[in-house]
Amino acid sequence: MAGSIPALVVLFGGLVLLMTLVVRGRSIFVVAPLCAAGIVAASGHDPVAAMTGPYMAGFADYVRNFYLVFALGAALGRLYEVTGAADSVARHVGRWLGPHRAALAVVAAAAVLTYGGVSLFVVGFSVYPLAVQLFRTAGLPRRFIPAAIAFGSITFTMTSAGSPEIQNLIPIRYLVDATSGMPLTDARAGWPVSLIVAVLMFVTGQAYLDREIRRAVDGGERWEDRPRDAAGGDPAVSRKHPSPIIALLPLVVTLLGLNVLPGAARRAGAILEPLGPAAEWLRGVLAAVPEDPALAVFLGVVAAVVLLHRQLTDVWTPVGEGFVNGLMAIGATASIVGFGAAMKDLPAFQQIVHLITSIPGDPLIGAAVAVAVIALISGSASGGQAIALPILKPIYIDQLGVAPRALHRVVAIASGSLDSLPANGYLVMLIHHICGETHSRAYGPIFVLTVVIPALGTAVAILLFAWIPQWGRM
Repeated sequence: MAGSIPALVVLFGGLVLLMTLVVRGRSIFVVAPLCAAGIVAASGHDPVAAMTGPYMAGFADYVRNFYLVFALGAALGRLYEVTGAADSVARHVGRWLGPHRAALAVVAAAAVLTYGGVSLFVVGFSVYPLAVQLFRTAGLPRRFIPAAIAFGSITFTMTSAGSPEIQNLIPIRYLVDATSGMPLTDARAGWPVSLIVAVLMFVTGQAYLDREIRRAVDGGERWEDRPRDAAGGDPAVSRKHPSPIIALLPLVVTLLGLNVLPGAARRAGAILEPLGPAAEWLRGVLAAVPEDPALAVFLGVVAAVVLLHRQLTDVWTPVGEGFVNGLMAIGATASIVGFGAAMKDLPAFQQIVHLITSIPGDPLIGAAVAVAVIALISGSASGGQAIALPILKPIYIDQLGVAPRALHRVVAIASGSLDSLPANGYLVMLIHHICGETHSRAYGPIFVLTVVIPALGTAVAILLFAWIPQWGRM
């Protein structure tokens, strides 16, 4: 044990350096491989072999598995951005709830867009102008705007059953049958528990946010105008927005493609079975409908192009820009995944995994802690899952017999907790670049809403799966 202490110091020292450099704005594309090579070398191993082997294998596997989902999701987000569809949805929600429920309206607008599959960064940029308008009218402190947007976008919607966000889809790729390679779970995994947890997280978080805003107002805080509030938006964005119904339809298509289409295709194929050879071709087409999230997002993109064509002067440009944005986004996450892949063979990392997976009690506790800690290290919920799941699946499913659908839901919710510490890339972008705030002013309520409440939601999910095991098979 004594000999392992220096190795642990090297590992954690390298992790601290990685997070510090990210917070200081250094490119993750550079610092992740540099820190990985430094940790491996300081641990007495060959850094060149680690970088050309495990690092690149982890990087490439992540891109291979998830590039289409990232790229199509980013293309859908860009279409919603340039057509004004995201703004239309946000403003309609804001008008429906009104300025007297300003915080709730911002949370709801972000939640609708996120659960429909719009990328987080587009959600932030789209909802912020609405938040400024509502908070200004209500006279509320603007430092709570980042918390409201973050709460609606990276908590109860991002990791809930049925969501097309990548954090809900990653377990499908890793929790597969060892023999057939078929997924043991899907996007709707553990939906009864997910629904209960999402409602509890929303109610608790919204009550906390409203209370904190009231306390700030009672303490004398008010809205503060800034010159940037009058600045125009993206000149590429159409000013002739679609109606809210039209704007929502591509999101509905995405959700139906993810959660309804595969089951409907299987049932239709079974109905056509008695027709024999006459329906063989159609049954073959229905059988080819995959449980693939990329198909659902692709259908959403097609629906957006068709339904929002009046706001589009050029289809190829926004779709192409979306694919480039998706490539940059997945590259950043893949850099973190490669970092984890280079670390996981080190004795110090294996020791940490052993300690976490040996936590007594319900196996889901150890799985939740492992994912949350690795998401903390990587500063990414999706990166934390991609690093942790290849390690956890053989232990928790193959050896301990944990229900795959229960593991899916717990891992998804847990990944959205400790990842939201100050170094999180989305939060840095949201606080500083979108909202023009500082961590010292804005991060306090964000910590409670995006770290504490998801952690409590994870605990509730574990208790519910233990209380009603059947929900782990739903």
